[in-house]
Amino acid sequence: MKYKIERKNWGSFFTVPSKVVYEHIKLCSGDFLKVLLFILSSDKNEIISEDISIATEISADIVDDAVVYWSQAEVFSVLNVTVLKNSENQTLNTSNISNSSDKTSETESQKESVVPAINPTDRSLEKKSHVKYSSKDIADIVNSQKEIKEMFSQLEIILKRGLRFTEQCGYINLVENYGFPIASILLLVQYCEDIGKSSIRYVESIAESWFEQDITSYQQVEAEIIKMMKSHKIENKVAKIFGITTNLTKKQKEYINSWTVLGYNTEMIQLAYEKCVDQINKLSFPYINKIIISWSKENIFTIDEVNIHDAKSKKNNSKKKCKENEHSYDLDEFYEFTLNHVPKIKGKDKNNNNE
Repeated sequence: MKYKIERKNWGSFFTVPSKVVYEHIKLCSGDFLKVLLFILSSDKNEIISEDISIATEISADIVDDAVVYWSQAEVFSVLNVTVLKNSENQTLNTSNISNSSDKTSETESQKESVVPAINPTDRSLEKKSHVKYSSKDIADIVNSQKEIKEMFSQLEIILKRGLRFTEQCGYINLVENYGFPIASILLLVQYCEDIGKSSIRYVESIAESWFEQDITSYQQVEAEIIKMMKSHKIENKVAKIFGITTNLTKKQKEYINSWTVLGYNTEMIQLAYEKCVDQINKLSFPYINKIIISWSKENIFTIDEVNIHDAKSKKNNSKKKCKENEHSYDLDEFYEFTLNHVPKIKGKDKNNNNE
């Protein structure tokens, strides 16, 4: 459609930097844009995140994240930050925005910022769990390391929105303290976005698991991604075969993975499912697992091999049944025996003797 716009009844107006449209309109979220417009429309030099939260119906934490985002994008600068705590104002003497949502004092923020980077070769997650960054740390890292700044830009393109403060901390942590190459992180986030699980917690859970297995290089990560994509594809196929419309449970995924590890494709899994329903008239992962385990022990991996095995089993069972029904004596001989060997009745013999 083509629209012809007439600009009138504007009343008062304010300026929006053109870079907001040209560089960030595709990346920033609607909430971040609302916060920016509110700030730009204000004629005050000081703003309170809670006031913006009330006016825009956006949580104060997201407001703080938005301020960090636009400050790092150099749309505006934050000269200092005042943390409102128990009605007592505490001014942080920083040249960059600080995270008011952390509810920490300047001393606490400084304590977090001096945590040394951990050697990526140390595989202890426990030692890494306490590594945190303040907003000043994040700003300093972004301003001093072009690679990190570029990573943030690429992540925003992948996620189609601006990064939150907690996400910025998480991704930097994966680079500086876990030793993941930026290319590996981008690859992982793209995979998570493709399957609809792009939260920083999910990304970190996968990365931590890899870290424990000493998987950090790009080549290793790429191989794991390919393996995960294959597993995810198989899981979706099996769920469709089984008629499952909800998300698979962890245990169900473990069953499916164990079947593929044994060497069974989705066609064989479907055959096992059909046999399961024929026998117990319902879906049962443990029952299907017993069928597949029995096939594995018999070295059966194709539908033809299953048919041959079933036919042989049916024939053997038929012979066994016939054998069980066979008599150990001749019926004709038994009939003749009963005719010629009629037992005498004692009472009758006694009466005959009395006569």
